[in-house]
Amino acid sequence: MIDFIRFDYGRDFDFGFRNYVVFGNVTERNIQGCAVKAESSKELRTKLRNVDGFVGVMSRREEVNRYAVMRKKVDVILDFPERRLDYTTFKLAREKDVLIEISLRNLLCAEGKKMTGLVRELKTIFRVIDKFDSPFILTSGACNFYGMRPKKQIYELFSFFGADVKRAEYWAERLHRKLFDDKYIMDGVELV
Repeated sequence: MIDFIRFDYGRDFDFGFRNYVVFGNVTERNIQGCAVKAESSKELRTKLRNVDGFVGVMSRREEVNRYAVMRKKVDVILDFPERRLDYTTFKLAREKDVLIEISLRNLLCAEGKKMTGLVRELKTIFRVIDKFDSPFILTSGACNFYGMRPKKQIYELFSFFGADVKRAEYWAERLHRKLFDDKYIMDGVELV
């Protein structure tokens, strides 16, 4: 499967992932992801004109994330502590085939009351994802080597909070096929 990280990882240890998408740093060993940070829809539209490849959007505002899901170039809504999503975003993510990243990094960095609020929010997110069958991916979101965790540990922890791990594996496998299988066009359509 695939993990989203924020640094260039040399694959020194096996964490159970086939490939890594690097957002932020430039990489030659992994898949290069392009993280677009925006505070308004206009800023997002301007920045999306200049990017190609695997595009992830980071925004604190619900309306910007909702707008990002509707853009053709956007592949994933990246996770970070200030990210806010509404029900419409989850429903549109399903219709437009845009992944929602849920990273372990947020849990590892949270403290005290923030941790309690984050756990409550995660449980709600997983219920909404199940309701709309929104595409999502469980990742480490690591900024350095010490933030990386084995795939099994990530999946077990998020299953404790209500994540459908089999569905997460399905979306991760689908993303892997989309990025690496030349014969894959879309679900149900392949070149023979």
